[in-house]
Amino acid sequence: MKKITLIVLAIIWIALLVILIMALTDFFQDNVFQNHKLVVGFGFIATTGFIRMAIKKRMNPSTI
Repeated sequence: MKKITLIVLAIIWIALLVILIMALTDFFQDNVFQNHKLVVGFGFIATTGFIRMAIKKRMNPSTI
């Protein structure tokens, strides 16, 4: 169960990283995320923090 959770969290993080790259670059024309760079950046940082807390809690439940 721990492995599946880590794999799912990694896939979510990689998808968010791709969205962040799409928002910050002009690689794609007519990009939905282009106008919301700040929101995408803050969302990436917040989600990374939540994923980090979830991984720490999952690996060692007594720390949090």
